[in-house]
Amino acid sequence: MSEVNVVDQKLTGAELLAAAAAEVNSWPAVSAARARQVTWVVGEYTRALVHAEHPLAAEAGVDEVFTREPVKEYLRLARTGQLRVRRAADPSRGSDNSEQIRLEVLKLLVTACGAEDYAELPPQPDPPRKKPVAKRPRALLRAQLTELADAPDVTASKLRMLAVGAVVSDTGIRAGEMCARQIEDLSPLLEELRVVRRPQGWSESEAYAELLALSGLSRAALKRWLPERQRLLTRVGGTATALWVSLRGNHHGGQHVPEGTPLMPRGLARAWTRAVVDTNIEMAGQPSWEPLPTRMEQLRRGVTPKAAAAPMVPDAEKAAELLDAVDVRGRALAELRRDGEQDSTAELQARVAVRQAVRDAWAEGIEHAVQLSVLAEAGLADDAALAAAGWEPVLLAAIERGQGWGRPSKAAAAV
Repeated sequence: MSEVNVVDQKLTGAELLAAAAAEVNSWPAVSAARARQVTWVVGEYTRALVHAEHPLAAEAGVDEVFTREPVKEYLRLARTGQLRVRRAADPSRGSDNSEQIRLEVLKLLVTACGAEDYAELPPQPDPPRKKPVAKRPRALLRAQLTELADAPDVTASKLRMLAVGAVVSDTGIRAGEMCARQIEDLSPLLEELRVVRRPQGWSESEAYAELLALSGLSRAALKRWLPERQRLLTRVGGTATALWVSLRGNHHGGQHVPEGTPLMPRGLARAWTRAVVDTNIEMAGQPSWEPLPTRMEQLRRGVTPKAAAAPMVPDAEKAAELLDAVDVRGRALAELRRDGEQDSTAELQARVAVRQAVRDAWAEGIEHAVQLSVLAEAGLADDAALAAAGWEPVLLAAIERGQGWGRPSKAAAAV
């Protein structure tokens, strides 16, 4: 977290809460979603201070606002719907998730006010455990996705959700983590996905990276999705690096946004819901079938991914060694191919060596384009040679598009 500028502790009531909210929302680690939650909680607490049943006056100071009884009464009023701007259908029904968010935001406000010596916040409750999707329905979903992958007339919407569903089934990642993925996060053979994890209430120092294994189903689905993604990018100018993109144009801020722009979590959630509804209809009547939830959340909670730790940024010394290995093994493979040794035992062994070097360099966080430049210098520049070195052709096309005008090997040839 960046340095906190504690608000003026002479402020009281609504002004104190508003200043604390502004400070929290200025922190780089605070997302737009969290900022909306901060504004919501501050609005509630401001209304609580003038509520007849709240023990504090509207001019309460920093040494009172976050103490036990005022916070407890605020939470009760909020939980029972008495602080809403608009009346709820059933004000008596509270939400455990809402309570969790309120406590998380109050903790941030305490930090912004420098009120740690006064604060007495109740402990945050454990979030309610959601029932994960059982193994049988999840296995049937994978079978359905496999069937879709083999269908010659599958639509763009199903292709995308086929890939999303397969990846979630393998990795259990959240919608926000899915939408943040870039082409760089795919391993050269599409066998792994790099994901940056940010725990709830995270700071920059707490984020960490993982490499998650992808199944054959995910690889097949991505091979179908990436060419479709390429088609959708025809109207998008400049670089295009997001793994998941929109299928249709839209309008934002009065301007037309073409298809092929990065997909946002809400858009992903809506698309997933439509796909699951279709799947549930198609799978109705199957033995032991239970309809899948229309939210990805429950599906991912049933997954235990195969994960390996990865660096957030490459180590310079190690990266240099790994690139040297890519170069040496790439040259050995290129020489065998020039000598007409393709598909020989020696050439197959050289392929395995290069692929391991390429994978290790990717795992360290070395960019695709950097590796491709090294391989081009080593004599592996065309698609067939790069495929032998462990690069999926559909990924090469996506990398080329992401670079804006071509892979390093093609750029060099154009000079």
